[in-house]
Amino acid sequence: MNPQTFDEYWLGYLAGHSKASTRLIHYIGLFFAPLAGIAASFLVVWWAFLVIIPFFYVAAFLTHPFLEHNSNKPFADRPLWSAIALLRMLALDLTGGLGRQLRRLNEVAR
Repeated sequence: MNPQTFDEYWLGYLAGHSKASTRLIHYIGLFFAPLAGIAASFLVVWWAFLVIIPFFYVAAFLTHPFLEHNSNKPFADRPLWSAIALLRMLALDLTGGLGRQLRRLNEVAR
């Protein structure tokens, strides 16, 4: 995977996160867990984020070999695009637009 544009990267990112279970664990581990970790640090104990964030990040990371049967490496090469793609994927999933992107991915893959 050597994308030249964000759209090419986006399609590869989406293909690497094609299962709903993978996406859900990523949303929890990479978006909601950091928010919960920060909140717990203020509300419970200061070191809560040191436990919460790494635990859920590892869970999200492990979805690649165990659920998707792929590698996280292509996504790690462009961390900014990866972060943008995660937020885009979450926003599209929450607004019902992800199905259209998944259909587009299937059409491109043919």
